[in-house]
Amino acid sequence: MCEELQTLKREAVYVLRAVKSIRRSRDLTFYEDAELNGKKHHILNAVLKHLLAGHQGQPCPAGDRPIVSLNKTARLRT
Repeated sequence: MCEELQTLKREAVYVLRAVKSIRRSRDLTFYEDAELNGKKHHILNAVLKHLLAGHQGQPCPAGDRPIVSLNKTARLRT
């Protein structure tokens, strides 16, 4: 397994749970909500970026499912 992917997944779970908890605990202003959405999007983008090109521009081999497959791209070109 890819240690970096595991770390990113743990961080993503922590951020998503924290955002949900904050939203449920009090009424947020528009700016606070936008800041929380920014944090959530940042960590999710980091996970996706690692899955797609996290190993010297190649997909992460430790992903749950392969996002990019050489076989599929070869079939599309023929």
